[in-house]
Amino acid sequence: MFESSSRATSRALVAVTLADGTVSNLSIRLPLTNKLNDALNGADSFLDVQTSEGVQMFIAKAQVRSVRLVDVPRANQLNLYRRASDEAAFDPHATLKVKKGATAEEIRAAYHTLARLYHPDRLAAYELPEEVRDYARAMQVRINLAFEQIGR
Repeated sequence: MFESSSRATSRALVAVTLADGTVSNLSIRLPLTNKLNDALNGADSFLDVQTSEGVQMFIAKAQVRSVRLVDVPRANQLNLYRRASDEAAFDPHATLKVKKGATAEEIRAAYHTLARLYHPDRLAAYELPEEVRDYARAMQVRINLAFEQIGR
C-alpha cells in the first residue's frame, strides 16, 4: 500500500542553539528543495533531526534560537590522502592521540578505538552528507598510516 521513496534523503549538518543555550551538532532533514532555509521557515512546527549517534528526534522550531551550518572540509581540501614528507606535517602520535613514549599496548588500543570510530563501513548505515563520509575515509587513511609508522 505504502511505498518507500527511492530518493535519498538530503540532510544538512548544523550546529543548533536552543532557547536554553545548549548547542548540538545535528543533521537536519531537508525538504524536496534541498534548502536549509526552506526547512527552517516551512510550515512544519518541528525539525526532523538526527544526532551523530543516529538517533532521530523532532525539535520544536519555537525552541530553536539559532542554526549555523557546520562546514566539514572535504578530504581533498585537507590533503589527508597525501603522505607527508616531514614529521611536522604528519605526527603519528598526535593522530593516534598517544604520547611519544606510549607503550605498544597503548598504541594498539588507541588505533583500534579510532579505527572503529572512523571506519566507513560503520558509518554506512547512517544518512550522512558526502563530506562527512569523505572525512571519515581520509581519517581512516591517516589512522592506518600512523599505526604503520609507530605501531610495530
